[in-house]
Amino acid sequence: MTIVRLSDTVELRPQQIPLFDAFFNKGIRNFLRIAHRRFGKDFEAFNLMWCAAIVRTGIYIYYLPTISQSRRVIWDTVGETGVRLVDRIPRIFNPKLNSSTQTIRFPNGSIIYITGSDNYKRMIGLNACGICWSEYQDTNPAAVDAMRPMITRNKGWQLFFGTPRAYNHMGDLYHAQKDNPEWFVTNLTINDTTDIHGRPIITEADIELERRNLMPESLILQEYYGSFDAAIRGAYYAEQLFDARKEGRIGHFPVDNMYPVYSGFDIGFDDHTSVWFFQHIHGQLRMICYYENREKTIAFYCEILKQKQKEWGCRYSTHWAPHDIENRELIAGKSRKDEAREHGILFRTVQRPAKKLHAISCTRYLFPRMCFDEKGCRQGLKHLSEYRSEFNEKRNVYSNEPYHNDASHGADAMGTICLGWLKAFEETAFRKQFEIANAYATTIW
Repeated sequence: MTIVRLSDTVELRPQQIPLFDAFFNKGIRNFLRIAHRRFGKDFEAFNLMWCAAIVRTGIYIYYLPTISQSRRVIWDTVGETGVRLVDRIPRIFNPKLNSSTQTIRFPNGSIIYITGSDNYKRMIGLNACGICWSEYQDTNPAAVDAMRPMITRNKGWQLFFGTPRAYNHMGDLYHAQKDNPEWFVTNLTINDTTDIHGRPIITEADIELERRNLMPESLILQEYYGSFDAAIRGAYYAEQLFDARKEGRIGHFPVDNMYPVYSGFDIGFDDHTSVWFFQHIHGQLRMICYYENREKTIAFYCEILKQKQKEWGCRYSTHWAPHDIENRELIAGKSRKDEAREHGILFRTVQRPAKKLHAISCTRYLFPRMCFDEKGCRQGLKHLSEYRSEFNEKRNVYSNEPYHNDASHGADAMGTICLGWLKAFEETAFRKQFEIANAYATTIW
């Protein structure tokens, strides 16, 4: 059976038909719909959900990243025909809409809850048999993990959908499942989709208009062409990562035990301690591995260094660490640098820069010489892609300091490496980068 028209107000576009066919005719229960902006992903998912609720009595949850988004995107959305999305359910099914609780009840006992994944803990006991995850790239993955057991127990289904983000959990899911026959997976660009009359939904002329309106090219690639390499707004290393990918400097760069291994740390305890491992080969700084952990002592990381050395069969050169490795512990009465020395690891201290922009400038200077082993450095690459300045939308400016989040520690460890490397081996370039950072502190972009 081919499903095209669901009601007088719901007609599927050609590229939406295969998803309904996979659900109702082929028994697929896991879906990942990546598609360009304005494809109609929420239209598609919501209509799939109410159809499923009519076929099988149960609890269904439609998640957006936040509760406020759920009301704006689903409950209050008016489509091109002037009909609200929630009003597209045929009256013959007698749905009862409750605007205050954002629920839809059907005579067969099915209930659809429309809410935000920031509220997921309140939904855990509902025993859902179907879940839609809208804008999954912005959803907390912990919400999915919390819902997963009930879906498994109920032999239910999940539909994840959104647009790409670089080194994001949705990208991880896409690469893991794109060839899995038990999943329905797409990544549709504007060249893959048409409306019900066969006309492009978004044309190349529309894209050219976006360019004239100063939409960044990386954002165009992300939003309209399904690129997972586009940068987050305000990301410090957006261009550098884009160029590295384009030039083939992100790929397969395993350890070469003919050359020594260096490391660079960012030290934390409650926050993460982050470590990059790299080699200097033919003028390139080859990042071979990234590691992070938290709430561990310096002795633990010394053992990690020894384990990596044994695993790779390599010899070490310099271990760089930031200034706080010399802070004395109140209980032990000695610094972490001294403790590491007792475990056979000698650290070289990198002095704290006057401004974070100094480290950022040094990292940008060295980035064209960096290569990354994608498998070993995936988490570190994610952090570099997310390391950003905070954007003030009201004032339309970026702050002069980095936004502190999970990405900060991996990026700071990279800054430690670059400050240490330039100071130790390229003093002239080191001073030049400090001058640049000071001169352009307010225009680092």
